[in-house]
Amino acid sequence: MKMKNRTYYRTMLLLGVLMLNSCSSNSETETKPVDSVLVKKIILTHSANDIETFTYKYDGNKIVSRKNDGGFVSNYTYTGNVITKIEELSDNKFQSSRDYTYVDGKVATLVLKTNYDGTDTHSYTYNSNGTVSYKRTRSNGVNTGILTIVNGNIVKNEVFYNGSLSSTYTYEYDTKNNPFKNVLGFNLLLDTNEEMFSPNNMTQDGGGTPALNYTFKYDANGFPMERKLSDANYGSSHRLSQYFY
Repeated sequence: MKMKNRTYYRTMLLLGVLMLNSCSSNSETETKPVDSVLVKKIILTHSANDIETFTYKYDGNKIVSRKNDGGFVSNYTYTGNVITKIEELSDNKFQSSRDYTYVDGKVATLVLKTNYDGTDTHSYTYNSNGTVSYKRTRSNGVNTGILTIVNGNIVKNEVFYNGSLSSTYTYEYDTKNNPFKNVLGFNLLLDTNEEMFSPNNMTQDGGGTPALNYTFKYDANGFPMERKLSDANYGSSHRLSQYFY
């Protein structure tokens, strides 16, 4: 009888320890600080036979590199806590570079160089009404523009040629967390690229015709697990992005 009691109590003790460990593990996962979440991998499905995987490397919350499985890599350089250079290579051959300068903690200039289209220079002016004016200089001419920013997201880009409004592009966002929200310095880079600037996720990209519309699935922390191109104009092969943290 005593032996049976000992066995019973040992079994119950072991079950209690396992349950405690399980609860502790779940609690740690659920309470993981949102500001520590960094995307480690993205799988892009362009079509059934065209799938691309990107992996990301960090030093703390500073991004070091972005690589795909086809030999493409982006390398990031920081000066202090701001990104001053992004260089893109394909099979170790130069593709493009972005060099940034800053004034009072904000991007002042961007110099974009490519191996196919020369040099493209942007200079930025921060206006008292919260908009940002820019001047873009290329080999084929100069144009200016105004970026309208709401809640940290670029919602409108007005482009002017010879002083007259030429094009207006609009963008819409959700209220969830951009997968790159916690990458140091990305919030300073004035760009509508999904990996830069915006704290939220773009649900409509009005930068072209037709506009692109996206739907998302989110995790418990409000970060996207999936992003899907939902515009019917693109048929059944909707582009799908899957995020891993």
